[in-house]
Amino acid sequence: MSILTTILSILGALLVISLLVVIHELGHYGVGRLLGFKIVEFAVGMGPKLFKFEKNGIIYSLRAFPIGGMCQFYGEDNAAENDDCFNSKPAWKRMLVVLAGPVMNILFAVILSIITLTAFGDYMPQIQGFVEDVPSVAQQAGIEEGDFILAIDGRSIAYYNDVSNVIAAADGEEAVFTVERNGEKLDITVKNLYNAELERNYMGVTIAAARKSYSFSEACAGSFRYTFAMVREMFSFFGTLFKGQIHSGDVMGFVGTIDLIGQAVRLGFETVLRIAVLISINLGIVNLLPFPALDGGRLVFLLFAIFGIRINERVEGIIHAVGLIILLGLMVLLTFGDVSRLIGG
Repeated sequence: MSILTTILSILGALLVISLLVVIHELGHYGVGRLLGFKIVEFAVGMGPKLFKFEKNGIIYSLRAFPIGGMCQFYGEDNAAENDDCFNSKPAWKRMLVVLAGPVMNILFAVILSIITLTAFGDYMPQIQGFVEDVPSVAQQAGIEEGDFILAIDGRSIAYYNDVSNVIAAADGEEAVFTVERNGEKLDITVKNLYNAELERNYMGVTIAAARKSYSFSEACAGSFRYTFAMVREMFSFFGTLFKGQIHSGDVMGFVGTIDLIGQAVRLGFETVLRIAVLISINLGIVNLLPFPALDGGRLVFLLFAIFGIRINERVEGIIHAVGLIILLGLMVLLTFGDVSRLIGG
């Protein structure tokens, strides 16, 4: 791989991350403007200002390093001094502003999913053949080669890797398979799916990932299943994290993310879109975690305010500052792990 290709891949990765962070900040900005908050600056990028202009009392700037962006509210981290300060606004309004960033990332992931599914389709489980000499329960029920499995007992299959778990959870006596055959959706009842000898549900078929095309309306519906499945996987990961069942290679920091997106850039636009959906959801969900300095941590303090529990702004600021230090330390550790993996191959 040439040096130029590497540089272009890194630049492409930085632009993708910057776009997702700017989308996050646009959520804060849009709801803040709608609710009458005073905004000091909206910036794209970080570091020294390359270009700026002012409109309606707000500075809009483009900064030197294409790494994220920011939306700065007036008096955001200070005690309320006048009616224009962020902390002087009603708690419910501040909650909406804080919540808007993560929600915007999740909505953007849905939009990217619609684009991806419309343009490229997705890999879904398809019946490739039957593995027994005598008709299997699936074949007896009327399932045919080439059928795409869309749902079982009403539980949608968002992507190929989900099919095994859905089959295992199906009703072993009588399961309803929703399949697509030649563009038509069919509900087929499969009886005696449970195999007593194997002690599990068994269809007697071979299933492989095959690309399925989507119309725009199908992509709109499928995008919600697609993103919900990723959100579900995120919370499943958090479960294993709290149980201490993860390994060092299961999480990555900024360098690892840049490397991942850089590889996607080299593979093509479809892969970039799919990685962007994943990272946008991650950015939204992680920011909702109730940890100081994150949007979720700020929401906790705002909930206290709504329920009449007043916490001194200075104390809250110190807590967020400590949380930020911890997050920066975690980023350093993850970055060290990323670099070690990259050097070690």
